[in-house]
Amino acid sequence: MKKAFKLGGLVALLTLVAIPLVIAGGQAEPDAIPDEITITVGFGAGGSNDLSARYLAEALGEHGITANVVNMPGGMGTEAAYHVSNQSPDSATFMWAHPLIMLFEPAAGDRGYTIDDFTPVGTLASPTFALGSRAGAPWETLDDLIDYIEANPGEVTLGGQGEGNMMHFIAELILDPEELDYTYVGLGGGADVALNLTGGHVDLGHLSLAAARPLHQDGDLTVLVNTQILVERDPLMPDIPNIIEYGIEGQEPHPLALWAPEGTSEELIRLLTDAMAEIAEDPDFQQSYEDMGVVAHYLDPDETWEFFRDVEENMVPRYKDWLEAYLSD
Repeated sequence: MKKAFKLGGLVALLTLVAIPLVIAGGQAEPDAIPDEITITVGFGAGGSNDLSARYLAEALGEHGITANVVNMPGGMGTEAAYHVSNQSPDSATFMWAHPLIMLFEPAAGDRGYTIDDFTPVGTLASPTFALGSRAGAPWETLDDLIDYIEANPGEVTLGGQGEGNMMHFIAELILDPEELDYTYVGLGGGADVALNLTGGHVDLGHLSLAAARPLHQDGDLTVLVNTQILVERDPLMPDIPNIIEYGIEGQEPHPLALWAPEGTSEELIRLLTDAMAEIAEDPDFQQSYEDMGVVAHYLDPDETWEFFRDVEENMVPRYKDWLEAYLSD
């Protein structure tokens, strides 16, 4: 499987380097390694953000690390991030977050924190999103769709997850409204997109690959392309091309990483990231993630910084320009 994001040539899955630190009865100083940690999720229970964190917590338990998952929904995850950013370094409180929370929301306005208030522990998960079309549509591929829009201006409607956010921005990177005449409709979320798409109310939908796959298999919609940024072909649907295969820079930066308040013990971070590296290699864990449409893909702290900084440097300014233009229309 080819990597879609090179990260300066660094290898994404690293060999575990064991260190003599354990939480219970170990060799570390009692105050350095706490008995348990808290992983804060900025969304409600049941979604990919929540479930991926809970699978991680369960796997950490098998490494002797007790991890409790706490849901703190609100503000597209920003309320949770603000809370964690204000915790003391010895609180053993961590944030489970992707670039939407860490970069795009702070870029859109003052959220009370920035990514610099955190220290990366490691990346482990990356949900995949996709562009799907209604059943019976007069196109079979993304190229066919673009040709159809050009030949039939104003006829196609795309249902997306909200308006003026990162996901709307990504949708317009895929189908540039400056070049293609179609209508974008902001819907409530992935379930709403799927409902409108299968009901024939929109022609296209921007939703998770996990939600789209069973509908694709049942013939209720057709998945045209995925937008995963860490790998090209998602193992959930390896026959579906990645957006970069069409020469379009529309990959979605959704990788989920574990973040600690700035100043958190380096020993604790090393313990956690080394455990995450080994967990990512576990076939059962990989399958658990795949079953819910998430790619298990480990990046160490340095690689996580490099990935997020790359998004901050190369995508966030484009998003800010896009948002300013969108709000001024």
